[in-house]
Parts: sequence; C-alpha cells; structure tokens
Amino acid sequence: MTRCPDCGRQVSDRAVACPNCGRPLAPGGQDGSARTALVAGFEYRSERTLFGWPLVHVVYGASDNATLRPARGILAFGNIAFGLVAFGGIAVGGIALGGITLGPIALGGVAIGLLLGAGGIATGYWALGGVALGATAIGGVALGAMIGPAAGSVRSVNRRPGSRAPCGSGIRGWRRRSARPGSGPLP
Repeated sequence: MTRCPDCGRQVSDRAVACPNCGRPLAPGGQDGSARTALVAGFEYRSERTLFGWPLVHVVYGASDNATLRPARGILAFGNIAFGLVAFGGIAVGGIALGGITLGPIALGGVAIGLLLGAGGIATGYWALGGVALGATAIGGVALGAMIGPAAGSVRSVNRRPGSRAPCGSGIRGWRRRSARPGSGPLP
C-alpha cells in the first residue's frame, strides 16, 4: 500500500489512479513494480458456460496493450465478436449483426450470409440489400437466379445453357434482332 500524494489516502500498489480523488499514480509503486496502463475498456464474462464458451461475453474498448480484444461466447457483444449470436463492428456467428458480418444469417452494412444476407451490400442464398447477390436477390442492384421487384434490378446472369433470353434483354437479345447481311434494314 502507498499513499496518494494529493489526498493522502491509502492506495493499492497495483492501482493506476487514486480511487478517492482520481489522481493518476506513477507507473511504479514504492517497491519499483510496474503498473498497468490506464485503458478505456469494459469486459464482462458470465460464469456459466456452454461447450466451454461463456453464455455471455461482452468486450468493448481496447485491452491493456491498446489492441481490440474479441468477444467469444454464445452471446457475444463487442468491437469484434465471435459467437452463436454475435453483435459487433465485425461479427462472425450463427446469427451475426453488425457493421461487417459473416455467418449463416448475416445482417449488417456488409453482410456475407450462407443462407440469408441483409444489408447495404449483401450476399447469400437469399440476399436483400442495396446491392444484393444471391440465388434469390432483392435490392436496388440485385443479381441472382430470381430477382425481386425492386426498380433498377439487374437481370440474372445465372441462366441454364441454351435457355432463351427475352427479346431486348442483354446482348443475346440484341444479336437475335440484328440484321443479317443482305437481309436489309431492321423493321
């Protein structure tokens, strides 16, 4: 134990700041031991586990070496999150929600989903978003085998070989309607 130079209260040797007045303390205690740096961050890990993962893990802010630590748990919340249900800036999980997401069901700014992707840019079997790429795509710019009714949708490029494109759609339609040599002008 040491004394705070400002308020005189007893303070632990491992304390970064005085709990009474908040004064930052020197990097080492009286015995010369180093203290950890003051870092803005928060972490909660539930004591209950399932398959070795905490039921809830929340990590926000930087760790003691100023790097982002990922949250890993059944329910994971953090700047970087891995879990069955993951919420975060970068989220990877069974159901992922956040800025950049990856998982079977992904909802976010950039969503890469195996089954469902929904967001600004989305991929997945079912894709919904401003730019959507999937077997079934709905969005401002949608590319897929089945395209939703959004205005400005791009037609499917996933046709079966030998299938005919509707007249006037794409290059194949243009070639079909073009004049053959010697046949005269188009009607």
